[in-house]
Amino acid sequence: MLSDNEFAVLNAIYLKKMATAATISEMTSLPADEVGEQLSQAQQKEQVIALPDGAMLLPDGTQGVLDYYHLKYANIRLEPRTVQWYEAFETLNSRFIAAVTDWQRSEGDERVERKLLQCAERLAKDIAALVPQVPRYAEYVRRFERSMDRVDQGQRDYVCKPTIDSVHNIWFEFHEDILAVLGRPRDTT
Repeated sequence: MLSDNEFAVLNAIYLKKMATAATISEMTSLPADEVGEQLSQAQQKEQVIALPDGAMLLPDGTQGVLDYYHLKYANIRLEPRTVQWYEAFETLNSRFIAAVTDWQRSEGDERVERKLLQCAERLAKDIAALVPQVPRYAEYVRRFERSMDRVDQGQRDYVCKPTIDSVHNIWFEFHEDILAVLGRPRDTT
């Protein structure tokens, strides 16, 4: 099984699909030199391929991430409170998706933006309840807070822009992550 740091680096790539060392460091709070070392080792083990725009997982890297999720979080998947937490999240997720759609259609209406950010604030608080079981989830709370602060400072790209650590991107990555923790497939309907 991967070490926690190996997983953190490979999982960042798994969630982003492609990620630079700087992005991985930002997502995980691992020092840049640690990320660089982990990427170098992963490349030697043929778990990742380095491309000009970042690293991508190779099949062995993807399997390592999925194995880690499966083994590390087996007990969490069995806890009824985690399943209940996820069911409540799905309700909030539906509200968030509707708010994102409304925000995009309204070309960034501030009232709609506030609803969207309220969903993100609620999720950040809800994620904090999972941190004792999944300590690395504290990074999602930190990232949400940082991006929401940027929106509050007038940097509206941090609502939904796909190329930065926007609220929408963090939400999407968290959703992928919690699904993997719970061993559930993403609903693609």
